[in-house]
Amino acid sequence: MHLCYVDDSGDSKNGTTLTALIVEDRHWRGLLSTWLEGRRELHSTFGVAKNTELHTFKLLKNRGEFCETEEQNKAFHKGTRAAAYRMLLTKLARFEHFTVLTVAMKTTRKPEIYARFLAYLEDWAEDRDTHLMVFYDGQQGLADDGHELTQSEQNDIWETAVRGAAPYRRAHRDLDLGTRRIIEDVFMQDSRYSQLVQAVDLIAYGAYHTHLDGNPEIWGKKNKALAAAVAGYVRLHERWGEGSDKGVYWLEPIEGQETGGS
Repeated sequence: MHLCYVDDSGDSKNGTTLTALIVEDRHWRGLLSTWLEGRRELHSTFGVAKNTELHTFKLLKNRGEFCETEEQNKAFHKGTRAAAYRMLLTKLARFEHFTVLTVAMKTTRKPEIYARFLAYLEDWAEDRDTHLMVFYDGQQGLADDGHELTQSEQNDIWETAVRGAAPYRRAHRDLDLGTRRIIEDVFMQDSRYSQLVQAVDLIAYGAYHTHLDGNPEIWGKKNKALAAAVAGYVRLHERWGEGSDKGVYWLEPIEGQETGGS
């Protein structure tokens, strides 16, 4: 069986990408250990706290504070943040036993591309005679650590999380039970509590910017690829799938299907 960690990227007008970090269950521990080694190097080099959530948009857009001291945060500027991004993906790339797979489509409806994404994963799993369990970055119904909530507030958070995941659960349940390779419903994982969801966030951001860099006619001329994101993502070139456009597979919308909205 393989574990599949998923995050999205793209822009609000032109399209969406979904990226999967796929690892066989027997290699999961090695992948996580490699990532955590990278986090320790990030801490020793730049002072980035080991348990601080890494959100790539904030990291590479020079927003938010990631380090343990004010002095370290001041030194953690645009150039050093780009170096930190490259460091983490370079470290991850040294582990051989995982796959990076991204699909992209001219739609801003995430449930729409997610259903197409599942079909792609089904074919991937069938070709390898394996099964997949999917973890997607999203709400879990958990409050911030240390924040006390009333029972009513807790119920509201859980209800919001359950409703938000409904279109993704539906896509799983629409799969043919007799032949499906993706087991169970999607597991929504808040990136604050999952190191490998944070890892796929870094990868997804790089995959989008790399595809944007090579295909500006798709994503719009006003969007500019971020060089730092491309430079980090290419470290994973040996993990890209065969026949892909630098790890990205473009999906054409189904004729007659709406592609706008969210």
